[in-house]
Amino acid sequence: MDTKPKAVPSGRWFNPQLVQLKVTLFLLFGATSALTPYLTIHMQSIGLTVEEVASVYLTLLFTSCLSPPLTGYLIDRFGRYKPVLLTSIVLNAVSHHLIHFIPARNVIVTYRSWNVSLAGDGAALLLHGTSCPLQAYLNSSCSSNSSTSLPTYLTGSDTSCADLPIPDCALPALSAGTLSLLEPIPPASEYDATFWTYLAVRFVAASMLASTLTITDPIALDMVEQHGGDFGREKLYSSVGMAIFTPLTGLMIDAWSSGSGPSETVYTPAFYTYDLLLLGSLLSVSLMPIGRKIPSESVMQDTRRLLRLPPVLAFLAFLFLLGNFWGFIESYLFVIMKAMGSPNYLLGLTYTVGTVASIPMMYLLERITQRVGHVNLLVVAFFAHALRILGYSWITNPYWCFPIELNEAISCYFMWVVATTYCAVLAPNSLVATLIGIAGMVHFCLGKGVGAFVGGFLIARVGLVLAFRYVGYMAVGCGVLYKLVHLLWLHRYDGRALPDRDPVRAVEELVKRRASILPKVDQFGSVVSFGGIARTKAEEAHDKVNDEEPTPVEKGSIAP
Repeated sequence: MDTKPKAVPSGRWFNPQLVQLKVTLFLLFGATSALTPYLTIHMQSIGLTVEEVASVYLTLLFTSCLSPPLTGYLIDRFGRYKPVLLTSIVLNAVSHHLIHFIPARNVIVTYRSWNVSLAGDGAALLLHGTSCPLQAYLNSSCSSNSSTSLPTYLTGSDTSCADLPIPDCALPALSAGTLSLLEPIPPASEYDATFWTYLAVRFVAASMLASTLTITDPIALDMVEQHGGDFGREKLYSSVGMAIFTPLTGLMIDAWSSGSGPSETVYTPAFYTYDLLLLGSLLSVSLMPIGRKIPSESVMQDTRRLLRLPPVLAFLAFLFLLGNFWGFIESYLFVIMKAMGSPNYLLGLTYTVGTVASIPMMYLLERITQRVGHVNLLVVAFFAHALRILGYSWITNPYWCFPIELNEAISCYFMWVVATTYCAVLAPNSLVATLIGIAGMVHFCLGKGVGAFVGGFLIARVGLVLAFRYVGYMAVGCGVLYKLVHLLWLHRYDGRALPDRDPVRAVEELVKRRASILPKVDQFGSVVSFGGIARTKAEEAHDKVNDEEPTPVEKGSIAP
C-alpha cells in the first residue's frame, strides 16, 4: 500500500485539506494576542506595583521552562496530540478567565504637587522646588494625546531636570501664569493576598497557554507532511490572527471604558474575546485529523555535543542577551505608552505594524542572508532593539510608535528567521532541531524572563524613561561586542564544515519550510516542539539504516 503523502502543487496557494489547521492557528493565536498583551497593564489596574509585576514575570520564567516538558510527557502518555490539545485549551480558557475575577487592591494614590512657569524667553520651564521630580510624566488638570516637551530648570539655581512634557491643552494656562502639576507617588510593594492569588492563577494560566502553543507547530508540520503545502504559509494565518485581534480588542476596551471613570479601564472585552476564540478553536481542533507523535532522540546527549562548539556557545550567549531586550520591551511597552496617554486601540496597533512589516521580509531571507551573513544580521537585530527601546524614551506623543515599531520586524521576527537558519549552519543533520529548541529556550524563556524581571526593578529605581534609555544603550553595546567577538575570534570558524552536514542544503530546506515565522506571544513554546517532530522522512530512513548497520562513528556526532 502506498503511504506517500499526496503533495499539493507548489504553485497552489490554497490547500483545502488544511482548512481546519488554518482556522485553528488563526483562532488560537488570535485569542492569545487578544488578551496577553494587556495583562501587564491589567496587573497595574488591580493595584500591583511595578516590582510585583516583575516578580510575576520571574515566576512565569520557570513556567515557560517547565510547561513544554510536561506537555511532552502527556503526549507520550496518551499517544496522540488531540486529547492533550483539547484539555490544554479548556484549562487555558478557564484559568485565564479566573484572572478577570481577582478583586482589585484598595490603593490610596498620593500625589506631590509641582508648580511650573515659563522662563523669560518662553523656551524653558522653571520648576518651583528644591529637587527634580522622580517621574517623567506629571498629571495636569486636562489630558491630551499630544504634548510639548521643554527643558526644565529649578528656580534659583542652574540645576537641570529632565524635559517635562506638557499636554497641549495645558499650554494656554501655562502661558497665562503658573501651572500646577501632580506627580503620582508609586505605592510600596505589599505582596498581600491579592498578589499571591494573582500569582497562583497566572502560573496555572501561563502553563496551560504554553502547553497549548507548544503543540501547534508539530501538528502543523505533521499535517503539512501528510497533505502537502508550505509550513510558513500555514503559520501566516497565526500572524493574521494576531494582527487583527490585538487592535480590535483595544478598540473594544476603549468603547467599554468610555462610560467609566476617567482613570478606570475595563478589560472585560479582552477576557470574553479570549474565551470566544478559544471556544471556536475547540470545535476546529475536534474536526482536525491529527496523527500520532513521532518519538524524539535524547536531548541531553545532543546538548553535550553542541556545547563543545565555541561558535554555538557564543551564539547562545548573545541570543540570551537579545531575549533580555525583547522581554523588556514586550513587558513594558504598553506601560510607557499608557504613561504618554495612549488609547488602548493604539496599543493593539503596535502589534499589527510589526507583524505586517515582517511578512514580506521572510521572502527576502535567502538573498539577504547570503549577502550579509548570519552574525552580521544578528548584530543588526541588537541595533534594531536599541532603536526601538530608545525611540520610546525620546518621544512624548504615543502616535510616533508607528515608525518605531517597524524595527520590530527586524528585532523580533526577522531575527528569529536568521537564528533558526544559523542553527542549520552550526549543527550537523541530527542536531539541527535540538539546537533550534535550545536556542528557543535560551531566547524566549530565559532571556525574556530575565529581561522582564530586571527591567521591572530598573523602572522602579530610575523611572520609565531613564530605564528605557539605559536598556537601549546596553543593546547598542551588546551589538558592538558581538561584532568584535566575531572579528577577533569567531570568524575563524566561518565556513568550516561539520561532520555529516551540508550547510547550504540545510539552510535552503529551512528557508523553504519557513519554520521561523513564529508568533511573538510565546515563541518558546512553538520552537521547542521542533526537537521532537522536525525531522524529514529521509533522516528517519537514514537512522533506521544506521541502526541496522552500525558504524564506528555515531551519526551526527561531533569530533572532539
